[in-house]
Amino acid sequence: MSSDEQAMSTLDVRGLGAPGAEFLNVEIASGVAADVFAQIESALDQCAVVVIRNQSLEPAQLAAFARCFGALQVNVRDEANSGATPEVFYVSNVTRDGKPLGSHDAGRYWHSDLCYLERPSHVTLLNALEVPSGDGVTYGDTEFADMSAAYEALPEALKHELTGLRGANGYRFMWNRKAQQFGQRKLLSEQELQKFPQDALHPIVRTHPRTGRKCLYVCDGYTHRIEGVSAQRSATLLPELFAHVAKEQFRYRHRWQVGDLLIWDNCAVQHRATFDYPATLRRVMQRCCVEGSVPY
Repeated sequence: MSSDEQAMSTLDVRGLGAPGAEFLNVEIASGVAADVFAQIESALDQCAVVVIRNQSLEPAQLAAFARCFGALQVNVRDEANSGATPEVFYVSNVTRDGKPLGSHDAGRYWHSDLCYLERPSHVTLLNALEVPSGDGVTYGDTEFADMSAAYEALPEALKHELTGLRGANGYRFMWNRKAQQFGQRKLLSEQELQKFPQDALHPIVRTHPRTGRKCLYVCDGYTHRIEGVSAQRSATLLPELFAHVAKEQFRYRHRWQVGDLLIWDNCAVQHRATFDYPATLRRVMQRCCVEGSVPY
C-alpha cells in the first residue's frame, strides 16, 4: 500500500487514562502522506501520546519518519547509538558480542527526554522490536504523566512561588546516580564526566510552544537544584514536586506490543519504564528524539 492509499482509523482520542490516539492501517516504512502526518501531529498536540501499531522498521526508516517532526538529536552516549544511523538510540537489556546493546538502565526515573540540553527533545519516537513476555503476560510497560494536569492541580500559592524559577538539569548528575543505584554503568570521576553536557537551566513551569498550556518541568532523573531559592528550600521543594508529578491521577500506562511505534510530546508528558521482568526476558527498543525549542 502506498502512502497515498493509506487508510487511517483513530480508535480512541481521549486524555491520558486511555490510549491518547491509536492509529491502524498506517505503514510508516514506505513513507507517510502529508495529510496522514498532519492528523498524527494533530492527535499528538491534543493527546500528547500516540501509538501506531504493527511497524517493522529499519533504523533508517524510523529516522526518516522522525524527521517529519523536525531535526533529530544524536544521544551523547554514542556507544548506545546505531552505527549506520546514529540518530537511533537503542534501549534494551540484551548483550551482544559481550557488550550491552544500547542502554540497559534507561527510563528508571520520571523524566523528559534530553532535558539536560539547551534545546530538549520535543518529540520522542520509540519502536518496540522485542517485548518481554512469558506465560501469556507482557511486561515492561511505559508510564506517562500529564504535566499540564499536574501543573493545574498545584495550589495557587505554589504556582505563584514557582513562577520565574529555573531548575538545573544535569546529565552528569544522572550518570553517577544511576551508576551507584543500579550498577549497569561505570561510576565516572569528575574529570571523566566533563565529556558530557553541563547543566541546562530550564523554567520549572514552561509554556508548551504549540498549545500554550502551562506544564511542570522538573524531572526526578535530572533536576537536582532550583535556581532562585535557598539550598534548603530547593532541597525540600524538589521532592515535593517529584511526588506530585508521579501521582496516579495524572498517569497513563502503555502496555507494549511488538511493532508498536509510540510517539510522545516531552513538554506535555514525562515518562518512565517499569522494570518488572527478569533478565531472561528480552526487551529491545529503538528510539529517535526530535529537537525542540528552548523552554520558556
